[in-house]
Amino acid sequence: MDIRKADIYILTGFLGSGKSTLLTRLLQTEKESGRRVGVLMNELGEMSIDSSIVPPGTPLLELLNGCICCTINAELSYQLKLLLEEHELDAIYIEATGAAHPIEVIDACTHPILANKVKIKAVITHIDVMWWKDGKMNLKVKKLLNEQVKFADILVLNKTDQVEANELSLMMEAFKSINSQAKMIPTTFSQIDLDILYKRNEGSRRGDQNGSHDSAHGAHVHHDLHLHTFHYPLKAALNRIRFTEWLKAIPGQLYRAKGFVTFTETPGLFLFNYSYGEPIFERVHATSFEPVLVFIGDGLDHQQMEEDVLHLQTELDCYKKER
Repeated sequence: MDIRKADIYILTGFLGSGKSTLLTRLLQTEKESGRRVGVLMNELGEMSIDSSIVPPGTPLLELLNGCICCTINAELSYQLKLLLEEHELDAIYIEATGAAHPIEVIDACTHPILANKVKIKAVITHIDVMWWKDGKMNLKVKKLLNEQVKFADILVLNKTDQVEANELSLMMEAFKSINSQAKMIPTTFSQIDLDILYKRNEGSRRGDQNGSHDSAHGAHVHHDLHLHTFHYPLKAALNRIRFTEWLKAIPGQLYRAKGFVTFTETPGLFLFNYSYGEPIFERVHATSFEPVLVFIGDGLDHQQMEEDVLHLQTELDCYKKER
């Protein structure tokens, strides 16, 4: 039996780009469709101003005094878990602070404790084209904005009425050079066709984190995700050395890997995190977590990875790295 999962939509973009205006329209559309939604907002300061746009009765959590990308990554995972435990939700919208890196938000949303509870539908980056045109930003901010463009599924180019057509064309070419896969939507006042977010497309590279389509909510499946997330439940222990070798040899761009695992050499359950080419294993004393692997990357071959993981579990002594 399929496990019900909540859709996750991640809104990124710098302050003033129009994220909150778009979120207001998204929540209204969800209300009209009858879906049950929750909202999680992240602010760097001690008070959230944007929370006032959330309709009464909508489950809302606020993460203040920190950015998802640095100080409260684990807190976001925990708060998502609480939302799902306290409310039966069809979708959760995360409005991240402008200082958040999309990878870090996705990382928090794919914690192993959430592997069977959520599926990321889209990363939506909101851009103030006037701000981009003026370029009045330091190198650190410019790099972050480029990263927000790079990992977006949808680029909402707001305030396009304030630039000339040729200027907009040049900007779109620049965005395309950073991320050729993203859907670009030029607009004013965040007015976009919301069907772009929710329409079914059977040709999608990934319907959910298992690589299959969700027929029960097919009308709400995003067309094609730029980043791939994938989780695989484990039924047997792994050999730590062979597992680590396999991680380092996975084709494509593997940004993150994590999970709960057991090893043939050592009793007990371990939480593992893998980034920048090195795994970290920490013993977990709780027994309520199910062994699972979670991956975030681009250009990953889900079917081959699933076969490899099965091989690692069932034929440890015969496994040979072929790549």
